[in-house]
Amino acid sequence: MAKRAATNNSSDSTLSVARRGEIVVGVYEAVQSCFAHWETLPGFDFEAVFKAYLVEAFEAPDRLGFDLATMRLIASLKNGHTAFADDWLWREHGAPIGLAVRHDAAGWCVTKSAYEDIAPGAQIVRIGGQPIDAFASKLLAFVSGSSIREQRNRLFSRPFLFPQSFEIVMEDGTTRWIERGTELPPGPAETDGRWLEDGQRYLLTIPSFAQPRFEADAIELLRSLTDTVHLVIDVRGNAGGNTPEALVSALMPTRYRFWTYETPCSDGLARARGEPPRMIVSEADWVEPAEEAFKGKLTILIDGGTFSAAEDFVAPFKDNKRAEIVGEPTGGSSGQPYLRDLEDGMRLWVGAKRQMFPDRSPFEGVGIEPDIFKNWPPTEEPGKVPV
Repeated sequence: MAKRAATNNSSDSTLSVARRGEIVVGVYEAVQSCFAHWETLPGFDFEAVFKAYLVEAFEAPDRLGFDLATMRLIASLKNGHTAFADDWLWREHGAPIGLAVRHDAAGWCVTKSAYEDIAPGAQIVRIGGQPIDAFASKLLAFVSGSSIREQRNRLFSRPFLFPQSFEIVMEDGTTRWIERGTELPPGPAETDGRWLEDGQRYLLTIPSFAQPRFEADAIELLRSLTDTVHLVIDVRGNAGGNTPEALVSALMPTRYRFWTYETPCSDGLARARGEPPRMIVSEADWVEPAEEAFKGKLTILIDGGTFSAAEDFVAPFKDNKRAEIVGEPTGGSSGQPYLRDLEDGMRLWVGAKRQMFPDRSPFEGVGIEPDIFKNWPPTEEPGKVPV
């Protein structure tokens, strides 16, 4: 079959019945064959939920309604590596809010702001005349995540769920009218190293593993250190990318292991019998250390924004106790997603690998617990906090 040519027409706000049919069939097949996280959904009837989705998807008046229906379906699977995206949605309805906001025990806290009159640390209590919890609860149904914490922390990065303009009220009673379209200031773009104490403690900040250079630069900086140095690695806010196996090896003077995981597997005969995919388990393998690995004292800083491949980085150090882990529990979602290109700028990711700690204790939706808990103030950005 010839592949559909992608369209860049930003005014393409409608989808034909035939096109909707192609997409929903692709979504169904990908989820049924690849999704590895059914055990976290006891009593969940995907067939019934999918039938309700079909009605909503075909009755949606436009592409926006169709996208939101599909996002609601995928979010119902409660997995941080299972998501639907549409370039058109971001292009037409994705004007930024200008705020980064996290949710914790204290409430909804601004961590980054593009506005001079809203400082990091401000608490938002109302949006659009509603208590923020009531406002958010209506939108979280469209946000994928392996936990309610992850969904809440992702909410403000989904601007198309918000009105084009709205009023926010702070805890101190001040108000601010938000007109979407203001970009947040950029965060750290490169791996960075600096001395906290000359010759004694060194801070290595790794903002991402999305590009090979982040890991390569970290290894290069690491090579300049002797084993007498106390190395502090900051992966707070690192949302992952590619698992940095070479960096882990460069820091491990003792043997280590990553995850035990399981993934679904099926065949034609099993499907003919109506049998669900069976789960294949792969136990965590021990990896022998490299002789030239860094042997000095190691501390790793984490938070709820430490996610995916960044959690792959932290996990071996937690398992073999090579490093002291400081901060807040990590995001709690990793594993290889299956990517389904639905064409026309639409993509579906399905979490096809369910990871757990080597002792089989759960990781998904839980995260990696620190050895020393520290609730990072929102005014302290990654790379700014010596320990």
